[in-house]
Amino acid sequence: MSFNLLIIDDDDDIRFILHSILSTVEGLSLEEAADGASAREILRNQQFDGIILDYRLPDSNGEELLQEFKHSTSPQQAEIVMLSARDDKELIDKWLDLGAKAVLRKPFNPFELLAQLRVHFEF
Repeated sequence: MSFNLLIIDDDDDIRFILHSILSTVEGLSLEEAADGASAREILRNQQFDGIILDYRLPDSNGEELLQEFKHSTSPQQAEIVMLSARDDKELIDKWLDLGAKAVLRKPFNPFELLAQLRVHFEF
């Protein structure tokens, strides 16, 4: 089974850690974007099964992108997992209401994060 995943995070270290951990998953194809503009461009040209979306990006915030991606007219809607250092219950509830599959917290244990992503994305 093949699963296409887009990682959107402006932190090079976070993208590196996520890529390193996730590249061990058989059948998982990974792309990365460091900002909203790059993510939009990638999404214009490719379909994804899942997106890991950071809340804070240099040119937009993850909530705006979450709304945009969930209201896309694409026939295949990617599942979105938000990634954030924020621990605000109201904000987390809002993201879930907007269509996020889950909200995972930074900092994270890479192996626990992998286990959670396997559950939420079902790969």
